[in-house]
Amino acid sequence: MNWDDIRIFLAVARQGSLTAAGIHLAMSASSVSRHIEELESRIGTALFSRSQTGYVLSDAGLEILADAEKAESSLIDIMRKASGSAQRLFGTVRVALPENLATHLILPEVSQFIEKYPNISLEFVTNVSLTNLTRREADISLRLVRPEAGRFVVSRVAQMATALYASSDYLAKFPFNRQLKGRGHFVVSWDEMFGYLQSSTWLNEQLPQACVTVRTTTLQSQLAACMGGAGLSVLPCFIADLVPNLIRLMPPKEVFMQDIWLTMHHDISKLSRIRAVAKFLQETMQYNHDRLLGV
Repeated sequence: MNWDDIRIFLAVARQGSLTAAGIHLAMSASSVSRHIEELESRIGTALFSRSQTGYVLSDAGLEILADAEKAESSLIDIMRKASGSAQRLFGTVRVALPENLATHLILPEVSQFIEKYPNISLEFVTNVSLTNLTRREADISLRLVRPEAGRFVVSRVAQMATALYASSDYLAKFPFNRQLKGRGHFVVSWDEMFGYLQSSTWLNEQLPQACVTVRTTTLQSQLAACMGGAGLSVLPCFIADLVPNLIRLMPPKEVFMQDIWLTMHHDISKLSRIRAVAKFLQETMQYNHDRLLGV
């Protein structure tokens, strides 16, 4: 007997009719009847006596009733222990990720994780530079660059669309013409120490005639400057599309897409608390799939 056999057998035994058992199980009476008939056929004996008043256990049914109830009780204990194991997970997990992912995607959902795992303490390291997992500066990272070396467990969890934006006030003064390669325009970009970032190199290559008048060390400050009309800026669509006065000037397919990588050091990747946090991060990314793609 499998679990479906047990739960359907017990429902009919306790409810005394196919209709009542079906309501209890959220099944049709015909489905309940078919399961019982198939079970009786497999074991080679009738488990119930049928009558107009309902189903009554036969001698054979009475013999297995106690064992079926023990199996049910064991399964309930297993499920209770499984759900309780979440409460026993404890410890600190340090997560490194870009500030924009933390602020706009992960932290707004973190209360759900805390409610499920109240004994896990989360530490978030939000910066642009790559935190070193080998030196255990973090346990898990969400990054836009895939590690090229090291004993890591790596998976791509999402893609992030990026586009060129400007405020409506800025465009009223400086209409955009892509053919001019940025001539006559101002640009908001990264500080020179972050010149290796893809958005910085894209601006240099695609809008070489533009004048970089604002450089910052955070994406949030670039967003603020662009919103205020300081110039053109390359921004993630999942953030910029929510700002009413920002306008896409070039779509993601003409700017670039970035992969988001979840990375853990191999030595700790099987720890329960690490797996729990990794699953939360991955599910949050998947939930925001369309938003990250700018659709």
